[in-house]
Amino acid sequence: MAETVSSGAQTLARGLRIVSFLVSQTEPQRPAQIARSLELERSAVYRLLRELESSAFVTREPDSGRYTIGSGLVALSARVMRRVDLRRSARPLMEQISQATGETITLHVRHGRNRICVEVVPGRHTVSRVIEIGQTLPIHAGPSGKAILAFLEPAEMASIVEEACSSPAEQTALFATLESIRQLGYIASVGDRSPGVGGLSAPLFNADGIVGSLTISGPASRWNEDAMESAAPLLTRVSSELSASLGHRVD
Repeated sequence: MAETVSSGAQTLARGLRIVSFLVSQTEPQRPAQIARSLELERSAVYRLLRELESSAFVTREPDSGRYTIGSGLVALSARVMRRVDLRRSARPLMEQISQATGETITLHVRHGRNRICVEVVPGRHTVSRVIEIGQTLPIHAGPSGKAILAFLEPAEMASIVEEACSSPAEQTALFATLESIRQLGYIASVGDRSPGVGGLSAPLFNADGIVGSLTISGPASRWNEDAMESAAPLLTRVSSELSASLGHRVD
């Protein structure tokens, strides 16, 4: 019995090491790379990857055979993130913005090349933007993601832009948008990801750099460019306050 428990503990430890390794990597990894990096037998790594894949903690790219984190892990991370200090610190400030605008306020955090919604204050209007906690989208999609993407390290940002855009013209346009975000400290756009929806987003930082974004969104019939520009000073002020509480310091 003791031997079975010991074997199970070793399997769990190896599985956690594989998951932690994949989380730390910016690119999908081949099983052989994982085995070599963690100094594990390839056969054990293949077996553990299949087990992890069955629970959606990792996912295998059909074309390359490489592995990366899966939707199950992302969803689990979102549930955990609901309890972190960022969420607790952000909620009162989000409610403050909600009182001032009446629109839906959302908090997003970066997760690799994705961004996850970890907190929502619903809009107070009859017709409002609806976003669920745990919603996961590519980091280049929508103003919430672009507010994060604009402040990544240049090489990583360029890699994501090149992967997301299908033509040089699209890349140029996206790079221009990201430069505008860095200059203004926010992005206001209508129909960026969802037709008929306006989104105003500002980045959030901690002591190590960019961690997420804060967004006000609503129907473009009401939450249009003029309304968003009017609310931009409030959003950037609140975002700066929240970033400062997370340890961010402006040089």
